[in-house]
Amino acid sequence: MNAKEISKLVRCYDQPKTFDRFTVVYIKQPKRTHRVFAAVAMSAHPFHPQGFGQHCTAMLGRHLGKKIDFITLPVDCRRLVRWYLEA
Repeated sequence: MNAKEISKLVRCYDQPKTFDRFTVVYIKQPKRTHRVFAAVAMSAHPFHPQGFGQHCTAMLGRHLGKKIDFITLPVDCRRLVRWYLEA
């Protein structure tokens, strides 16, 4: 799956003031209720032993940070999102 295809399936946010800086919301997930979507919150290095990457739920909005393009996420963050979508 390439970056352009993934961009249609997710919304990405950057909140630089928090450890779980990046949030990716899977907007095309079939199980969503009341505008709550599956998501993943992560640090810049989610696979590092001192990094963070956890699936959760989220509502879209500015409270998640600044909206960014998928391609601007760090490499490891993109890898985590791809891994989830291709599973």
